[in-house]
Formats: sequence, C-alpha cells, structure tokens
Amino acid sequence: MRLARGSVLEPLANGDFVRLWLANGLWWQSMWMEMLALGWVALELTDSAWWVQVIAFYRAAPLLIVGVFGAVITDRFRRRHIVATLQLINVLGMGLLALLLFRGELEIWHLSAVSLVLGAAWALDWPTRRSMVPDLVGKARTVDAMVLENVIQGVTRVAGPLAAGYVTAAYGSLGALLVLVGLGALGLLLLLGLRTDSRAPARGTWTSGWAGRQGWASLRASAPMFGVFLVTVLMNIWTFPYMNLLPVFARDVYGLGPQAMGWLGAASGAGTIVGLAAVQLGRRNLSNEWVFVGGSLLSCLGIAAFALSGTFGLALAMLFCSGLGQAGFSIMQSSIILVRSSDEMRGRAMSTLVVAIGIGPFGRLQSGALAETWGAQGSVGIMAVLGGLGIAATAVFLRGFVGRREGGRAP
Repeated sequence: MRLARGSVLEPLANGDFVRLWLANGLWWQSMWMEMLALGWVALELTDSAWWVQVIAFYRAAPLLIVGVFGAVITDRFRRRHIVATLQLINVLGMGLLALLLFRGELEIWHLSAVSLVLGAAWALDWPTRRSMVPDLVGKARTVDAMVLENVIQGVTRVAGPLAAGYVTAAYGSLGALLVLVGLGALGLLLLLGLRTDSRAPARGTWTSGWAGRQGWASLRASAPMFGVFLVTVLMNIWTFPYMNLLPVFARDVYGLGPQAMGWLGAASGAGTIVGLAAVQLGRRNLSNEWVFVGGSLLSCLGIAAFALSGTFGLALAMLFCSGLGQAGFSIMQSSIILVRSSDEMRGRAMSTLVVAIGIGPFGRLQSGALAETWGAQGSVGIMAVLGGLGIAATAVFLRGFVGRREGGRAP
C-alpha cells in the first residue's frame, strides 16, 4: 500500500497498525454501546439514577488501582499477547451477563461484579494499545496515527450509542448484550492476526515500576505531560460523568425511550468527527497543548449548555458542540504523552493517564448523588462548570504547560 509521504494516512501503510486500528474501532464501538446499554439495564433493574452511576463507578474504579501497577505487569509481556487476552476477558464477561439475563437470573450485584472485571481489563488494555502505536508507525507519525484512531473513535461514538438505543428498543437488553459479545469476538480475531513484537525496552519488575516512582517522576518533570494529567483528572471527575446519566435524561428528563438515549450519545460523537478537521487545522498554528486545552474547555461549555437545554433538539445541538471540543482533548491527550516520553518510560507514562482516568469514578458517584438531590440537569450543569474553571486555572497557573508554540507542534 503506497501512500504519499507526509500524509495523515501514512500509518495505514503498516499492516499491523491497520489490524490494530480496526480492532480498536470494534473496541470503541463496544465501549460506547456498553456504557448506555448497561446503564439502561441498571435503570430497569433499580429505577434509580444513583444505581446507574454506581455501575459506572464499578466499571471505572479499577483504573485507579490497576493503573498504578499496570506498567509493572504489561512491560513484562509482548503487547499483542496482552491485548488479545484482555479482549477475551471482555467477551467472556459480556457472555456471562447475557446468559444470566436470558435465564432471568441477572441481579444488580452481577452487573457490578462484571463491571469491576471489565474495568480492570480496560485499565491494562487501553495504555497497552496506545503504547504499541509508536513502535508500529514511528514517533514522527504518532500524532497522525492518533488522528486516524480518533476518526474511527468518532464514528463509533455515533454508531455505538445509536446501536445501544435501537437494538435495546427492538430486541431488549438481551439483544444488546449479544451484539456486544459478537463485536468483542470480531475484535479478538483481528488482534490474533497481529505479528508485531512490540514490548517495553526493559521488562517491568515489581520493584522498578510505580513503586520506584519512575513513571510519576517522568510525568512531573515535563510541564506539558503533567498538565495533561491534571486536565484528564478534571475532565473525568467533573465533565464526563454526564455520559452515564444519558439513560436518565432520555427517560426521566425528556420522557422518551432507548432510541432517544442513543441519539443523545451519538450527538457528541458526530461533533467529534467534525472536530477532527478543526484539530488538523489548529495543529498548523497552535501547539498540541493549546489544542488540548481549548478542546477541553469547549467540551465543558457544551455540556453545561446541554444541562440547561429545555428541549430535546437543543440538547442534541449542545452535545454536538461538546463533541467538537472533545476531538482536541482525545487526540492530544495521548499524543502529547507519547511524543514527549522516552521509549523506556512510554508504558509507564501512559499508565499515569489510566491513574488520572481512574480518579473519575468518584465523580460518577458525586454526580449520581447530586442527581438524586437536584436532578440530572442540575448535577451535570454544576459539575461541567466547575470542570471548566479548573482547566482554565491549570492553563494559566501551570508554568510551561501552554504558551510556547515551539516543541509542541506535531512532528
């Protein structure tokens, strides 16, 4: 496959990257669909916004613990073996939920336990997939690879929620779970076709990983990388918990069904797809860090406006605007870390992002408690505003995070 040198499509010349890229597309499709499908199951089982967010908490809670020690585990093995094994765990977990639901035996504690296992697998899986990319395409093409990754992620952010809504409406929650099993199995087949020997240059040990604070020291020494860590924490605690409340917005705020839930989830995904072009233009004149901060702030603003929306149509428009900003956040979050970290510390630096994401579950519990008291709209609006203020403060007061164009542009 011949592609023009310097093209954003150049990473597609690598066969292993194409396999990983397509497998990641199925992985993202499953994740976006699962987020809403399991939320709807929890809402049906408990009729409670609090329990919807508790399940989301269980899904994300392992990230903080596993993320701390993740690189110690993943640096010891070939990355393709890790991602294939974790993909199998996802398939088995969804299959178990489908079987229990089919037998009429599914209870909220089953949903909680499987969510914990899936969250632990995700905590190892996501940084491993991302750490593999520079080995496949080279550091010079890493940001281009992340753009391609976010193209397929953006498509699935539309297709995943819509599939969750329409499959649930047509075939019930069992149908949605069976579709998730099928998607996971297809992704596993693609991952089994990888041939790369990508692994960390030095094997992780139980005494040289996070316990030796190498990953944290590497992150803290770089203001851009530390800024990414802080903004990721803020986005996951204050901003992103809205996604798990979309079933509540669809049913209780707008009085609609699963299809509306799907459209709410898809709206931000559509914005992300359009936002990819804006990110490409922004890279020409702005540093990666400025694109990252600007996109994060726009995402917070859009979600705050969504919370105040009085009609379903306006809510869709505001979520679309939020998605525009999230394109900058998603692409640059990993790109800044991957480009600025050394090969030896790449896996551990990426694991710090998992730790940052792993703090997010507390935001889900907080948003669930606020939703019980002030309603879903009040909860989401207040948290998005606070998240935006925190990101602005980080950009202003963290010296060296943003403000310099040189060294921050994509290679």
